[in-house]
This record gives sequence, C-alpha cells and structure tokens, in this order.
Amino acid sequence: MVDLQDAFVVIVSLCLFAGGLTLALSVVLFWFDQRRESVRAALLPALFEQLEDPGPESVAWYGSLSVIEQYVVRRTIVRYLRRLQGSDHQQLVTLSSELGLDEQAISLLRSRFSFNTLRGLIWLTLLERPVSKELLQKHCTNRPNVRAAAARLIYAVGEENAGRDGTALLLRDGDQPLSVYGIDTLYLLNKSDATPLLSNAEVDASWWDNRLLLQCLTVLAHCQSAERVEHFEWIPPLLSDDSPQIRAGALNAFERHGWRDAFREHVDIEQVVADRYPEVRTAGYELLSQWGDRRAIEWLHYAVLNDPDDRSRLAAARTLVSTGHDLPTPTESATDTIRTVDWARAELRSRRRVATGWS
Repeated sequence: MVDLQDAFVVIVSLCLFAGGLTLALSVVLFWFDQRRESVRAALLPALFEQLEDPGPESVAWYGSLSVIEQYVVRRTIVRYLRRLQGSDHQQLVTLSSELGLDEQAISLLRSRFSFNTLRGLIWLTLLERPVSKELLQKHCTNRPNVRAAAARLIYAVGEENAGRDGTALLLRDGDQPLSVYGIDTLYLLNKSDATPLLSNAEVDASWWDNRLLLQCLTVLAHCQSAERVEHFEWIPPLLSDDSPQIRAGALNAFERHGWRDAFREHVDIEQVVADRYPEVRTAGYELLSQWGDRRAIEWLHYAVLNDPDDRSRLAAARTLVSTGHDLPTPTESATDTIRTVDWARAELRSRRRVATGWS
C-alpha cells in the first residue's frame, strides 16, 4: 500500500513538473514573439538603410543590437532572400557577407546536430555561397535530408560539375527513396543534361532500392537527353523486370529519350501490349505516340480496339488524337470501345471550342 502511495506521489509530482515547465516555456515564447514583433517595425528602416551601402558601419550597427534584434534582422534577411532576385538580392547577399552571416552558416555545417547543419545549408543556399567539396563530404553526408540540402546548395551555386557532384551526393547510399525535395533537386541538377544521373545509374542501378530506381526513371522522363547512347544500356533490361512499376518507369524514360532508332530495337512492343498490367501498357502507348511512325500508329489502333482496360484504351485513343491521327472505327458490338472512341472525340471537340472561344 505504501509503495502505491509513493508511486502516486511521484507520478503527480512529475505531471506537475511537466505542466509547470510547459507553462513557463509558453510564457517565455509568448514574450519572445511579442518582443520580436515590437522591434521588427523599428528595425526595418535601419535595415534598408544599411542595404544602400553595406560596410563597417553595418557591422557596428548589427553589433549594437540586442540578441532578439539580431534574430529579427536575420529572419528578415532570410525572408527577402527568398523573395527578391537580381540587384536587390545581391544587395542582401553583400550585407549578409559584411555581417559575417555566411561564415556563421559555414560554421553551422560542422555541428554535430543535423538541425544546425540544415540551418547552415539553407543560409548558404539562399546566399549562393560556394562551399568546398571536402567540407560537404565531411559534414553533410550523414542523413538523407542533409544530403538533399547539400545537393541543393551545389545546384544553387552552379559551379562546374554541379550536376555530377550534386547527383552523386543524392544517390550516395541507394538504399532508400528520396524525399520530394530530393527528387526536385535531382531534376534541377539533370534537367538540361541527364548525363550525371545516367552515369550514376549505369554503375549502381542494379543494387538500388526499387523505389529509388523508380524515382530516377521518373526524373529521366522529364530531362533532356544526353548525347552518349551507351549511358542508356542499363534501361532495356528493366523492361523485363518483375515489378510492373519498374517496367512502366523504364518505358516512360524511353518516352523522352527513346526517339533514336538505336533505342527502338530494345523495346518489344508486342510484349508491352500483351503485358497483364494496365500501367505498363499505358506507358507503352505513350511511348508509341512519341515514335509516331506507321508501325507505332498501327499498334495504337490495335490498342484502341483490343485493350481490355478502359483507362489504357482511352490512353491509346488520346495519343492518336494528340498526334493528329484518325481513331479506328469499332464494330457495333464493341460497346466499350465505342464509348472510348466517343469520349476521345468529345475531348477533341471540347479543346477546339476552348481554342476558338466558343461557349
């Protein structure tokens, strides 16, 4: 009985302590927010004045501010760095450099805590401040989100080999998928020339996590083609992969890059059209629309008349319409196909009405 009473007292004490700590923290944060808002309006004119001619006087002004005021200045600079471009952005960068904010950001990269490292990378990205490759490799490779932020910095700085270095950093481990931010960064690094992504995949794609592999194939479907055909040799085997998502992803990658005759021989269209997964067949129809030759149009006509899936059949019909080709005429008994053809034609008529301003 005594033990239960002691346990009850301990539990109540802990709850009261946690409640008191939470209340105290809330009061402190409320006071901080109120103080921050009260000084913001007073600081803005002075900050804009410093932007006109950043120099030693700016450093003295910043040093004379309280901790809260310096915090408000930094937050304001970050806000405008995100919004402004051109000469206005450059003025903010110059002022930040005078105040030593870029060096402070670099020092944050060496922190043992990922939160501080990310803060430093965000600052450096907004300032477009170059950082040595060695420093990034030493301090910014321990976690996927940190590597994604470091790759974004490499892209923002835009130095030579940015695509190669940033892509290698993002795909360093290969054992887990990228975040949305990481996918976007991978696209930005490769959108004008997919050689860095293709080169990494050529060597490492065989052991990548399937989710990462699918993400890379998706990115490739939206990037400009590289010149060297041999960089694509790892993609054709994926057309026979066990995963239908990977097979469809490989076809999507070829949709953007497979316009060359050298690639077409790697795609067995009969096998694609016979695939039992609709997503694979749909990706194949979209690829055929990019080829646009007589054989491709014949396969698309066949798909409209014979594909058993409504969405896949409609995808084939839409590709014919979008490329200016006639839709096939189904038999009277093929009600599903008739519905698909009518739908595709209705979409075409709707687009024409919009284009000509009809109501």
